[in-house]
Amino acid sequence: MRRLHYLVPLFFLLLMGSLHAGESLSFETAMITTDSVQHSLSLREWKKFKSFEAQLQSSQLSKTDNENQLTGYARDSLNILRVKLVAMKVLEEKNLLSRDIAENTSYYTTLLEKLKESDIPPLEYLFLEEKMAYLNQETLNGSLQLSRWVNIGLVLLVAFLGYMIFQQRKRQDKTILPELSKQETMVRNLIIQGKSNKEIANELFISLSTVKSHITSIYGKLNISNRRELLENSTGAST
Repeated sequence: MRRLHYLVPLFFLLLMGSLHAGESLSFETAMITTDSVQHSLSLREWKKFKSFEAQLQSSQLSKTDNENQLTGYARDSLNILRVKLVAMKVLEEKNLLSRDIAENTSYYTTLLEKLKESDIPPLEYLFLEEKMAYLNQETLNGSLQLSRWVNIGLVLLVAFLGYMIFQQRKRQDKTILPELSKQETMVRNLIIQGKSNKEIANELFISLSTVKSHITSIYGKLNISNRRELLENSTGAST
């Protein structure tokens, strides 16, 4: 007798699956065989689900709305666990289960926990367990891939910012003149104005050799070697 009691739930699930596939044995006949109040309630709930499914098929709703209505009914309007499980099989056959799990992961996680705590044989909800494991793995792989690309993007961003900072400092260093003496600054400014060494000597009242000494010192401090480089580096420089 105890063994028969264990087999009844399994018989119920197999029977509902057979009914959905179109086999001739009626759901009502099976319920009379089990002769249980619980199974009578299950039959009533299953009929409601099938009736709702039939209404959707004859409605003017779009395919997407039709699918959303059916998955929503299976989740929220079915209370008996065994009927809910068979409804999930219906969703799987209609290729709706994967999407619904992805959109309502916490719901299906809770449902699977309830199934494991029930007396329903694990084989009956194995399809749901495997489906969730597969989708969770896909989600994890997607997250890892996204994280990998984010890290690559951050590395490239840091490298780019580092390069820009380096270039900015390099440009700033070029515009900063080494400290010249007052006389050297005047010589430099006169060179920039296009004065010759002799003209500079006459204007500053110094000898030609002194002018040449100042020019040599200026070139050394500015790390240049001729007048052309001095003129190029003078753009934007302070006088």
